[in-house]
Amino acid sequence: MSAATGWAAAQIGYCSNVHPTRDLVGLRSSIERHFQGVRTLRGLEEQDSGLWICARAATELQQPSARAAFFKLLQRSGLRLTSLNGFPYGQFHLGAVKAEVYLPSWAEPERLAYSLDLARILAEALPADVDQGVISTVPLGYAASWSPRLQRRAESMLRQLTASLARLYLETGKKIVFCLEMEPDCVLENTDQAIAFFRHWQATDRHHEHLALCFDVCHQAVMFEDCYQSLERLRQARVPIGKIQLSNALICHLPEDDKRRAQVLQTLGGFAETTYLHQVKARDEQQRLAAWADLPEALDDCASNLQRPPELRIHFHIPLFSEHLLLPELSGSQVALAQTFDFLAEHGDFRPVLEVETYSWGVLPAQLRPITEHAQLQGIGAELQWVEDQLRQRQLLQQPTREACADVL
Repeated sequence: MSAATGWAAAQIGYCSNVHPTRDLVGLRSSIERHFQGVRTLRGLEEQDSGLWICARAATELQQPSARAAFFKLLQRSGLRLTSLNGFPYGQFHLGAVKAEVYLPSWAEPERLAYSLDLARILAEALPADVDQGVISTVPLGYAASWSPRLQRRAESMLRQLTASLARLYLETGKKIVFCLEMEPDCVLENTDQAIAFFRHWQATDRHHEHLALCFDVCHQAVMFEDCYQSLERLRQARVPIGKIQLSNALICHLPEDDKRRAQVLQTLGGFAETTYLHQVKARDEQQRLAAWADLPEALDDCASNLQRPPELRIHFHIPLFSEHLLLPELSGSQVALAQTFDFLAEHGDFRPVLEVETYSWGVLPAQLRPITEHAQLQGIGAELQWVEDQLRQRQLLQQPTREACADVL
């Protein structure tokens, strides 16, 4: 993509981790049913995608015959594969995923093997007019269980990854970049940590150009970061960003009145579902962050008056177009999204992959949850339309083009 242009509608995709898949059969079915459904609703002949390929499916796709059949399916479906979501390893929808989503961490060889499987798939699947693809991945691991020993092991694994990606580039001419995705309560959760890590990494890894950052708007909003300022700081520090995941955090404004406060907390409790981890942050008058590992813990502390913060920010990916949900006190972090789009508008040489990542449609409170599969696809389509509108307002939405946007800052 030319630095002076924006994005075509076909280049705005979504992360398919919203759709449950266990294996290659499930992945193929999801493409045929879900991806094609969204693309058709948008009136597009083709569309880029941040496809999620679980570890089992990635292993199956190492077989040449399976891979050839899969690539034919992509072509028939109008799916241009320029990016992958390589964060969730296995089951992402069944049972209590919670902190297991960070396993295996980058300290474990299974994460390296899975990532290299994905890299080989993407290098071969990239369209002829695209010479670089990006894959989002775990931000090293979960901070609560991390240690200096695990850090050393993770860096060793990442050096093996980048060396392998450098060889793949020489063999294929296709550059694959892995993007560490900052997330609350992980080893990399904020801009300061990302800058420190990449300064160290760029000074010690000869193949550092194959490692970048994935900037998830919801995650940084939960951390009370101004996304424009965060992106500017990363830019000044020369931290490469290969992908921006467009996502909307849940914000709860807690009233002083005890009765109303109890009502708000009760409604917020409808988001305390059992599948995913919903980290919570609050900020005091001295700008210090209070943190809870999951939403039920925060609800308990606030209900018992152990904590009385004016605002809670919750890691729950709500639909992008949601400004208020159920109560006036419950809103989205659309200000953070606006900050992100404004940064893109003012930095014409920065054109990362843009992807919607609202994986939690199926666990929204019953009043907000789509009741049919088609309704969910319509919701995803509406999110993508919302993104198009934001880009259009900033003169960043271009006419459809065959040229893909996988540049790195």
